Amino acid sequence: MADYVVVSIDSLAHRLRELQPHDAEWIYRACQDTDIQRWTMIPRPYTREHADSFVVDRGGELAAYAIVTSATDEPIGVAGLHHVRDGVASVGYWIAPWGRGHGAAANALQILQSIIIQQTQAHTVRALIAETNIASRRTAERAGFTLTGPDPDTCPDGANQVVALRYESALR
Repeated sequence: MADYVVVSIDSLAHRLRELQPHDAEWIYRACQDTDIQRWTMIPRPYTREHADSFVVDRGGELAAYAIVTSATDEPIGVAGLHHVRDGVASVGYWIAPWGRGHGAAANALQILQSIIIQQTQAHTVRALIAETNIASRRTAERAGFTLTGPDPDTCPDGANQVVALRYESALR
């Protein structure tokens, strides 16, 4: 999906753009954050080489975008499409400490849904979120996702694996 046109919804305070080589520096800094390390599956320790590799190959994701503020173009997070299987698009996101509290992740999820509608045959978007990750659960709900129940998979909560909750949004 890296070659597709990225949708921007002008009324939102944030937008998505393709990752660029210079993004490795801020991604490296952001991934030193204990919350990002707690709730995601990034390598630990997270090195500059990991960041350099991520901007080149998207960590194996189908698509990965920088979340940027619309007003200043400052990069503050990453949103991505893990895969599309059986009509379900699996997504993930994280926000750097300097970008939290302004609705960036919810905006990114809304934009991702538009991209998924235009570029895939998916009928549902799904985010698996740790039962203990209250902030991310609220983000999904703000973006219009609904809790549909526990998932057989688990999610990280630091060094532990906890119940993954399935949040979904119907498309089309």
